[in-house]
Amino acid sequence: MDRIKKVQEELERLNADYIIIGTTSNMQYLIGFSEEQMERPLLLFITKDDYFVLAPKLYEEQLKHLPLVVYSDGEDPYSKVKLKENSFMLVDDTMFSLFTVNILNKFRPRRIETASIILKKLRQIKDENEIEKMKKGVEKSEKLLLEFINYLKEGVSECEIERKLKSFLIENAGNVSFEPILTSGPNTAMPHLRCTERKIRRGDVIVIDYGIKYEGYSTDTTRVFSLGNPKDQLVLDVVEIVKNANEEAEKFAKEGVKAMEIDNVARRTIASKGYGDFFIHRTGHGIGIEVHEEPYISPDNNEIIKEKMVFTIEPGIYIPERFGIRIEDEVTIINGKGRSLNTLSKDLFIL
Repeated sequence: MDRIKKVQEELERLNADYIIIGTTSNMQYLIGFSEEQMERPLLLFITKDDYFVLAPKLYEEQLKHLPLVVYSDGEDPYSKVKLKENSFMLVDDTMFSLFTVNILNKFRPRRIETASIILKKLRQIKDENEIEKMKKGVEKSEKLLLEFINYLKEGVSECEIERKLKSFLIENAGNVSFEPILTSGPNTAMPHLRCTERKIRRGDVIVIDYGIKYEGYSTDTTRVFSLGNPKDQLVLDVVEIVKNANEEAEKFAKEGVKAMEIDNVARRTIASKGYGDFFIHRTGHGIGIEVHEEPYISPDNNEIIKEKMVFTIEPGIYIPERFGIRIEDEVTIINGKGRSLNTLSKDLFIL
């Protein structure tokens, strides 16, 4: 439980008494237990020198390898836990607010903060095992995408193909890390548009933004396709600009620079070609157990990039009612330098 020990060291540093974690990705990170949140509280309590899990009795056998405080249906779960009065408590900022309200009403701490003030710092620096899992996840996801593109055909709706993509990824990888985005033609100008019933046509640009879960870790990749040569001749020029922005930002990414400086490299590259107003989102985000984590590669984030951080680089250009282009890789910092986990070509795939 090395991660528990690190949390305890941070509690000591902050002079905080407790950190309370719900069945969120934070619990998965700390004790390897993954479960969706439900109405019964299942909570991890960590103190400066101890930890235990408050769990419904139906999880007793499943969690018997952990120190447990068990309650039965009909019992008040919080009455099973004795915490000191007037404590300084950190509470998981991603668990149900119902649990937070009950914790506050029951234990009445003198001070409360979000658990992210500790877990953000720990989770954004990956260890070698995490990076290896993420590397293998990207390799697998790219292989699956190359197999899947055979399903991209004229006359089939975006939603039909998107549903097929999701089921294909689940069948071959176990799970997706988020609902895939698959759009075509002018719909690609809306970066987070979910699929529509629009039928794919020859000459359309097609954007696929997708990811899988691999041994608990997320992947996130975006590539651009065309059925035959793109009918809008501007597409090839814009793909080249976005590709260049992606590559320049990845080359700049290194230990010691600020996240906002990486964003600025991508943004400046696109603006120099006259498309600055059409790059309408941040350049990237951290990734790990969750598909969106710290650090965010955004214009306002002055956080310093550190060794073994992992984040996406995904610049884009979106021209309303015509098309949009986004190219996304995952990048990690190894020996001080940025290294892409992706090997898939960034060029337009003409099918």
